[in-house]
Amino acid sequence: MKIPPFLKPAPFKILVLAIPLALFFAGWWFGLPPRDSDNGAEAADNGETWTCSMHPQIRQPEFGLCPLCNMDLIPLKGGEEGGLRELTITPEAAALLDIRVSPVTREPVENEVRLFGRIAYDERRISTLSARVAGRIDRLFVDFTGARVSAGDHLAEIFSPDMLVAQRELIEARRGIDALAHDASPAVRDTRRRLLEAARDRLRFLQFSEDRIAAIEALDQPAEHLTLDSPQTGVVIEKFANVGDYVSTGDPLFRIADLSGVWLEVDAYETDLPWLRFAQEVTFTVEAMPGREFTGRIVFINPEIDAVRRVARVRVNVPNADDALKPGMFARVTVRSATTAGGVVADPALAGKWISPMHPEIIRDEPGECDICGMDLVPAEELGFVATTEDAEPPLLIPASAVLRTGRRAVVYVRLPEHHTPTFEGREIVLGPRLGKRQIVSAGLHEGEPVVTRGAFALDSELQLKAKPSMMDPNAGLAEIPAHEGPESLVGQWPPIPRALHRLMENPDSTHIDIIQFLIESIETDALQPDELSLWEEFSRRLLNRLEEARQIADARPEEAAARVVRAVDEAGRFLGLDPTPAATPQADPEKTASLRRILDAYLPLAAALADDDDEAALQHAATLRDALADEPPALADPLAGPARETAAVESIADRRTTFKPLSDALIDLVRAHGIDAIGNAYVVHCPMAFGDAGADWLSAKPEVLNPYYGDRMLTCGTVTDTLSIGPPSE
Repeated sequence: MKIPPFLKPAPFKILVLAIPLALFFAGWWFGLPPRDSDNGAEAADNGETWTCSMHPQIRQPEFGLCPLCNMDLIPLKGGEEGGLRELTITPEAAALLDIRVSPVTREPVENEVRLFGRIAYDERRISTLSARVAGRIDRLFVDFTGARVSAGDHLAEIFSPDMLVAQRELIEARRGIDALAHDASPAVRDTRRRLLEAARDRLRFLQFSEDRIAAIEALDQPAEHLTLDSPQTGVVIEKFANVGDYVSTGDPLFRIADLSGVWLEVDAYETDLPWLRFAQEVTFTVEAMPGREFTGRIVFINPEIDAVRRVARVRVNVPNADDALKPGMFARVTVRSATTAGGVVADPALAGKWISPMHPEIIRDEPGECDICGMDLVPAEELGFVATTEDAEPPLLIPASAVLRTGRRAVVYVRLPEHHTPTFEGREIVLGPRLGKRQIVSAGLHEGEPVVTRGAFALDSELQLKAKPSMMDPNAGLAEIPAHEGPESLVGQWPPIPRALHRLMENPDSTHIDIIQFLIESIETDALQPDELSLWEEFSRRLLNRLEEARQIADARPEEAAARVVRAVDEAGRFLGLDPTPAATPQADPEKTASLRRILDAYLPLAAALADDDDEAALQHAATLRDALADEPPALADPLAGPARETAAVESIADRRTTFKPLSDALIDLVRAHGIDAIGNAYVVHCPMAFGDAGADWLSAKPEVLNPYYGDRMLTCGTVTDTLSIGPPSE
């Protein structure tokens, strides 16, 4: 039954109006954004980090004020996105993708390379018997190929008119000497002796031995035939003449091979070559003698790859004293190679040994000469060996299935253990040789890092969908930044790298590559925002990878090595907002650089005392600097003398900080003029708030901010704006 409105009680009407209004205001209240204090609590609960826009080195776990300038803290940008190549997935997704990881290991490893080869004659042990004179072959003592002969055995008889004449001349010359009367004049005796010696020389030129020549002299009549003897022991492998053939001087008659040593010719593919070295021992077997193992040493690796078969011919010297090995036999070859982190073959058996550079079977415990060729023996290390693995660092190893290859680049995915949820990071690496199912890594990974061995391609596909750097496009989602507009901290620490790059271009060798690597690894990144840090980590890794690749080819192709580094530095500069232009370093005067080093050593304690608010120590160090300048060359001391005297003369720390600025400016100018890259560590640090926001610079021995103009009040206010020199003074 419907109740008329005028009969409804008043409270019922109020409820009908109040309930919708209450629901509306409740929804509006809970929909309001949280207050600042709530932001801090929520951010703390979410693990968010807060920083200062003026002082990015400040990191706080909750919202508040900057302890340096009292500005409101802001959330770190990019904190939720992670690194450029980072990808976070749910545990359920990781299980569905069946992602598996394996740790990077560092351990000694021995690779076994299996090859095929063929036994061949040792060309150094082959002799050819040729006709010494023209004539007719009337008899062959050895009349078939394959006959075994010993040195000195008769091989053939040849009738030669020229030989008859030569023998007759010798016999007649001997008779002439014998027929001389006792009273013959000295001139006659001398003439006949010369004729006899000339006849002997003619037979010597025809390779007659002294015994044969003496035997011919004793004959009454010359022999009609010349007997040819074997020059060495071996097997007749070729016969070029038959009985009745006429031959000319120099025509080959027999070729004889000594089989006490043979060659093993092996075909090695390109992937096998890193494991092969001159003088390396190999083992092999042949089908004719199953179970018997033969050994030899590599004597030659062809520097050219066969364009059709894509193999390089490798030659091995093999002793064959019992003639068991026959030329033409096929062999199954095994080469076992231990390697170091640098990819150098190690052989402990060659520790401290000396080897012949022509005959590697000659191995001695001390220097000397080769018994075969007389060449000086060389240390095993000069032939590409590490003689022992005890002091050599083992290589880094990962499963080969972890590597995604594309052109020259190789990418792996690394599980980041510091994240609670499955998080992976793509990493470009430099590969070494492959060992079966494992791969040596030259650069880009560290021992113990877990790399993805299954599911890496799916992770890479997800990065591609997110327009992040991936295997197919390493620069996806990145934008080029104009030079000098990158992070201030990086811009200030970058200049030594282009200068070192200029030196590398002028003289491409591994020393300058090492210096550039040292400079990159020395850059401090504490003041970088997360997005800036992600960019630096990405491109610094690329730089280090290219440096490792360049180092590997620096000796063989130095110009190409330098070009790779130039391209890598240029790419890093474009995406980081750094100037990649190679800059020349002024020629340093050793005397001036040594003087600047001494001045800087006296200056740095003064800066440290001002940063510590210790005016007593600052006064003492200012006086020490003032006195030290008296012993330095006027060209360097004069610009500093006035500010140094004033710094030591004023009575308060505030005045000392005021005079410290012109002192610092003068010293910075002198270092730029005379000490670039020559005086050790020297960083220019700038405080923008000093002296009423006019700004002031000072020199530091480290890329850190310890402000001498404010001391403890604003100790870390400042930025490294330039790096004048880094490393030991000699560099």
